[in-house]
Amino acid sequence: MLVLPGEDRLLLRQELQPWQRTDLESLDAGWLDLAGRRIPETGNSIIRRSYIERPRGHSKTSDMAIQIAWILMAAKQPLVGLAAAADREQANFLHDSVKRLAAVNPLLFSDMEFVKHLIRNPRTGSRLEVISSDVASSWGALPDFVVCDELSHWEKPDMWYSLLSSAAKKPKCVLTILTNAGVGRGWQWEVREHARTNASWYFSSLDGPHAPWITDDWLAEQRSLLPEPVFERLWLNRWQAAEGNYLTLSEVVACRSQERTAQDEGRPDRFYVAAIDYAEKHDYTVGCVCHLEGDHVIVDRMDVVKPSPESPTKVAWVEDWMKFIATQFPRTLFVLDEYQLLGTIQRLESRFPIERFAFKAGAGNHQLATTLRQLILQGRVEWYPHCGQIPGPQRDDLETELASLVLKHSASGRVRIDHHQDGIHHDDRAFALGVACLKLTDSDTGADFLEISPSSRQGTFLW
Repeated sequence: MLVLPGEDRLLLRQELQPWQRTDLESLDAGWLDLAGRRIPETGNSIIRRSYIERPRGHSKTSDMAIQIAWILMAAKQPLVGLAAAADREQANFLHDSVKRLAAVNPLLFSDMEFVKHLIRNPRTGSRLEVISSDVASSWGALPDFVVCDELSHWEKPDMWYSLLSSAAKKPKCVLTILTNAGVGRGWQWEVREHARTNASWYFSSLDGPHAPWITDDWLAEQRSLLPEPVFERLWLNRWQAAEGNYLTLSEVVACRSQERTAQDEGRPDRFYVAAIDYAEKHDYTVGCVCHLEGDHVIVDRMDVVKPSPESPTKVAWVEDWMKFIATQFPRTLFVLDEYQLLGTIQRLESRFPIERFAFKAGAGNHQLATTLRQLILQGRVEWYPHCGQIPGPQRDDLETELASLVLKHSASGRVRIDHHQDGIHHDDRAFALGVACLKLTDSDTGADFLEISPSSRQGTFLW
């Protein structure tokens, strides 16, 4: 009877794939026993521990939502479930998936109530609590069932240890791990291998895409956007030895143009974007000015400040740089981090066109990472030799920084660029360039500023 969310209102039994059916049937006895229902005589032992590993887009969360909705509706005694993920956003995917299922099956799930981070059935007294990486929230819990979503993305094992020990407190507790392939041979791999080799666990792993809704065109697009190791992990469900490198040095160097030089002033007939990534003590502060020529992003100048323990970078440098750029480069849009530089934005936004961007956080950085990588691979970014260079015994410029980056992704499927946390590598030049590229390739950005007057050099601008 179960209808799946979607415009077509298809029944689950019409769409169920063989690999989904196998997983669901293997877990049925554990759920039935937990609900106090009769278990069919099969001669098989009851499985209460499961590890299900699938590529992205293969209904991990949706299938678990069906099982959770059933146990909350069918249990003959009050049950408490915990659904945990690396972050609150990912944990809420399961909450929202159950909610969508209930919305299209009102007769089946009329008793269900949905509040923030909680699903409950007042008729049965059962409930599901959604938690994230707050370990303190799971120690001492007595759950009847536990769901660990995207375990390969959990940075620390503390939450896993607490949930595993909590699940052991009740003999009928059902514990399920849903995940995509991970990286390395750390604690997540050890959990996987324990599940794979232990007869008391149900283990399932799909090699490559099996879902008919994952098309060849979609996979081809993803392969073009992502480094090969990341694509293999996400879409082929294959564990990787290390995080995928963002770009190679040869790919980066191909964007260097020997004919270009750093610019001290701009042309009044061009529209410029100036992006600033600010850090006071540990990271670099970067100001990057770019413009668009055809479909190519041209780096006009990149100024970098390296702090020291005795000489942190002051916000005044940013404001002085902005005033200089506004004088030398007419018709410039400044893009600043709304968290790092809120005071600067408030002081100067009446004088210069300023747009806020959440550097290194949120959905914008997924688009930044994929856009910058695509532009570089397509040769649609150009910079001058030694762009963003910091003097020192080791080469340290934009090119070496881009080639040292890794691409990381969250459990929600978003990717972001990051650097090795060794005190040597940085990602500030890449972020400043990426923000400028993102704004310049946004078809709506330039049109909004075409009427900026050259009088902006005197501290005013016209829209």
